[in-house]
Amino acid sequence: MIATEAASLVLQAYAQYSAFKVSQAWALQGNYQNLGMLEARPDDLSLKGEPFGFVALNIATGNVFVTFRGTESIFDWMADLSIAQVPHAWGKVAKGFEFVYQQCSGSVITAVARAPGATVFVTGHSLGAALAVLASADLANAAGITPQLYSFANPRTGDPDFAAKFNQNVPVHWRIANTEDIVTTVWLATGRIDAAGSTEHSAVGIVLERISGLEFQHVGDAVPFTVQRGSIVQNHDMAMYRDTISAA
Repeated sequence: MIATEAASLVLQAYAQYSAFKVSQAWALQGNYQNLGMLEARPDDLSLKGEPFGFVALNIATGNVFVTFRGTESIFDWMADLSIAQVPHAWGKVAKGFEFVYQQCSGSVITAVARAPGATVFVTGHSLGAALAVLASADLANAAGITPQLYSFANPRTGDPDFAAKFNQNVPVHWRIANTEDIVTTVWLATGRIDAAGSTEHSAVGIVLERISGLEFQHVGDAVPFTVQRGSIVQNHDMAMYRDTISAA
């Protein structure tokens, strides 16, 4: 099952970061060839790059998986919170996500090119799911490849124009989401709570619209499930996502 394989690889991307944090060597486990490492500075204030994942070739099936982990460092959180929208070829996307992904773009394109003709899957969790959305758009727009996207706990990444263009060009996208996971509800689709055309605004809406008139929309097809483990962290946990879809 592709979703289970993708989830297991995302957990390896988290292990990659854990090894980096304590200056230990890391190697991709299982019947895979590592086609390329994905690294980036998550924020302007960060002094060095972090590993955000890798591109793996399944030696048995020939499938390629572009894989991203989610938020780990304080600088990753700063990228998450950088929600002002910036231009993208397909619309507008969150600045923090785009800042991280653009540093990975060349590595993604180069690594995928090392397995010509392979079926390409893109996957990630949380922040990594947003990066996976941008990587899928990049492969479709810049490399002429139509990837398949399996994302976990995906925040909204871009505006409605981006979502519409994405759904046209990346037709296979399974957005796997725990209904009890708060991360899947951000960023807000809109700050407005009133009818279209009204001059009334919510307090949240005033703040959001003064930032940049933000609107966000999810991409792809939702695959919801419900697991309540009693905390925000546990309801968002990647291992829980993996175990839940493995048991389905």
